[in-house]
Amino acid sequence: MKTSGLKKLSINLGLMLPIVLFLVFSARPNPTTAEETDTGNDADNAIAALLEGRQNHLLAKADFSKHADVLSDLYRLNNNQLLWLGETRAETNIEQALAMLGSADQEGLDPVDYDTEALKVNLPLALTLPQTSIDELAKFDTALSIALVRYASDLHHGRVNPQQLRYPTPFGNKAAIGLADLIKKALDNRQLAELPGQLQPKFKQYQQLKNILATFRAAPADADHETLVFQKPLRPGENHPQMAQLHERLITLGALPDREHGKPAEKTYNKVLQEGVKNFQRENGLKADGVIGDETAARLNQSLRQKISRIELAMERLRWLPDDIAGPMIIVNIPAFQLWAFNSPDDSDILNMKVIVGKALKNQTPVLFEEMKYLEFMPYWNIPKSIMDKEILPKLYTDFSYLQNQDIELVQRSASDKTESWDNIFDDIRRGRVRARQRPGKRNPLGKVKFIFPNKEDVYLHDTSTHSLFSRSRRDFSHGCVRVAEAEKLAEFVLTNQPESSWDSTAIQEAMSGSKTRRVTLKKPIPVLFFYATTFVDHNNQIHFYRDIYEQDAALEKALGKFPNSENDSLLTAKNTTSS
Repeated sequence: MKTSGLKKLSINLGLMLPIVLFLVFSARPNPTTAEETDTGNDADNAIAALLEGRQNHLLAKADFSKHADVLSDLYRLNNNQLLWLGETRAETNIEQALAMLGSADQEGLDPVDYDTEALKVNLPLALTLPQTSIDELAKFDTALSIALVRYASDLHHGRVNPQQLRYPTPFGNKAAIGLADLIKKALDNRQLAELPGQLQPKFKQYQQLKNILATFRAAPADADHETLVFQKPLRPGENHPQMAQLHERLITLGALPDREHGKPAEKTYNKVLQEGVKNFQRENGLKADGVIGDETAARLNQSLRQKISRIELAMERLRWLPDDIAGPMIIVNIPAFQLWAFNSPDDSDILNMKVIVGKALKNQTPVLFEEMKYLEFMPYWNIPKSIMDKEILPKLYTDFSYLQNQDIELVQRSASDKTESWDNIFDDIRRGRVRARQRPGKRNPLGKVKFIFPNKEDVYLHDTSTHSLFSRSRRDFSHGCVRVAEAEKLAEFVLTNQPESSWDSTAIQEAMSGSKTRRVTLKKPIPVLFFYATTFVDHNNQIHFYRDIYEQDAALEKALGKFPNSENDSLLTAKNTTSS
């Protein structure tokens, strides 16, 4: 006997299902011996029909086409019989599965995405169904399997396909893990609870974020979060009506110790509060000057819910990275304006330095994952045509000596390209018959060394001739390439990690003070990752929150508001078009 009413159930399943099942099974005759004998074939047919239809209306999102192949493999491994509600059902597996889905928020996921509450309400009733109720058992059984596969896939690969956000293919391109085999093995061994540890990213950063997320979720809700209002920048010694609230906020954020009992609240912006604000500014990548300007005020007013959301976004992006990241490696976190270089993820001696990235939102530094192949000491700067057209040609129109004064030379692209006179030079430049390059030297914006990892965006790491910009807290000034604060130390990291390397600090210093360009090819390429995360936990387990300079958090939040891994249009343009 079939119940067409079950096909139409969705969110209100918890209210309607007990009534429907009562009517269905009170009318069902007792099974005969023949019917019990055919139960296996009936289950096979019922499951096959559900999987072929790729719809299960017991779930809020009925269509499971994206995971149909994994589900088919999973049931095939079980001889196309019920996984959860068969004759040999193990309620331990069901309990562990429901507990896993219910605690999805511990991994920065949302239990609602996996119909957790509906399954919890209705699966206990399903356990009372006789084995002859094949259609109903199959619906419940596959519903739980679909929810688990969705959770496992989201935890391992991420909820959003990074290509929707115009990320390059190394992101979201993990090797296959045999999800059906993992789940079946966990079921057979009654070890479903261990599945998240097998699927989640293996990076230390992910585990740090997960631990801090748990701490934040356990913190008191901030529904009464009072906004601190600053009509103008607050400077040392000035008065403000919310001094007591500012003090409490700094204590809550861990920037100040608890106030001594009975001590009166401050009425002026004194040294104690200033020190707390400086601590807060340092932790958030801001200039630690003790002045509460617009950016500091915005960070102080960031709610607990907003911080939790930032952590969840950072965890999502970590799921897009390959699992086999080891070392040596160089990582640039774009909104943090920071570079890290290490020999292994657990390296205690990590090289860390400030960087300058592409201007928001005009010349964004792209996310990428490439291999550094060589570096050049005392490099020429091959000026991109876009910079030549927009920035240099206008100056050249009014001052013919500009090129000479800036040590810029014009180079013919081929022997057939000949510039007859200055009357033709502008046309030759516009048409690309000649290119411009700046000679090595003090004026060269690439400084004394550049680090090359070939990529279609034509960006790279390099030294700079304007080191004063590193003193600023916000450092998005370049045309897309990444300028490093300590190029000599980075060169030492790169070259000393080469097999049979003869490079030491003295040889590097000599190369950086020479007069000729020198290319050094790496025998062992070094992976370079340009990453984007507005939340980061440092080696002291201190969490930092950074400004969303390229509005990529907003784009990811928008993507997460859609169905997971949907085929929607690109939501983000973070392409770089010029270099340096």
